[in-house]
Amino acid sequence: MKILSILLLSTVLFACTGPNPYGSASENYSTSEANQPMHVFNATVIGVQAVTIDSEGNFVGKIAGGLIGGIAGSGVGGGRGSSAATVAGAVIGGIVGKKADELYNKANGVQITVQMANGQVQSIVQEVNPNVTFRKGDNVKVIESATSKTRVIQ
Repeated sequence: MKILSILLLSTVLFACTGPNPYGSASENYSTSEANQPMHVFNATVIGVQAVTIDSEGNFVGKIAGGLIGGIAGSGVGGGRGSSAATVAGAVIGGIVGKKADELYNKANGVQITVQMANGQVQSIVQEVNPNVTFRKGDNVKVIESATSKTRVIQ
């Protein structure tokens, strides 16, 4: 009976997350940005540059790697050797975890330089949308949210 209840609840929740009737999502908005007015400006693309977007201050991989390495190292040897192996395992695990976290938390980005209708030039960096390609000379819209998050859309 318990399994049937879990299965039924899972099915109902899955049904609530149906496809978007407007197509696949190409932009992400936070809940604080939803239902808020946004400023829209017409602009022309004057430059496009590929960039890499790195996450900032994420230590999850480093900590997890250190813990796993420390636990693995604690099983090696006995006495002082076990303590040394625990420390070495934690350090090596932390380094490996940090590198894995850095690789996982990188995204392809694009720096789009636009000239606004009023002549002002702005450069906006955003994550690449595989469905949209910007080219020099494209007429675009620059959208600025109430939280000053800015995007370029076609």
